[in-house]
Amino acid sequence: MHTITVIRMRLAPATKAYIARRITEGKTSRDAQRCLKRAISRQLFKILERGVQPTQQITAEDLPQTA
Repeated sequence: MHTITVIRMRLAPATKAYIARRITEGKTSRDAQRCLKRAISRQLFKILERGVQPTQQITAEDLPQTA
């Protein structure tokens, strides 16, 4: 989870905006990362909950970039 968070913080513009918004809300950088990890966990849980079939491919559209 940490690796996903760090890479998204470096590369994804939506994630950079999310982190900046959390920091302007008064959270520390570590707190903002913690919030991002929760958001990513919720996204992954939704994907797992849908039950992707072994023959089904996950595309970029299946992974919303809300955070």
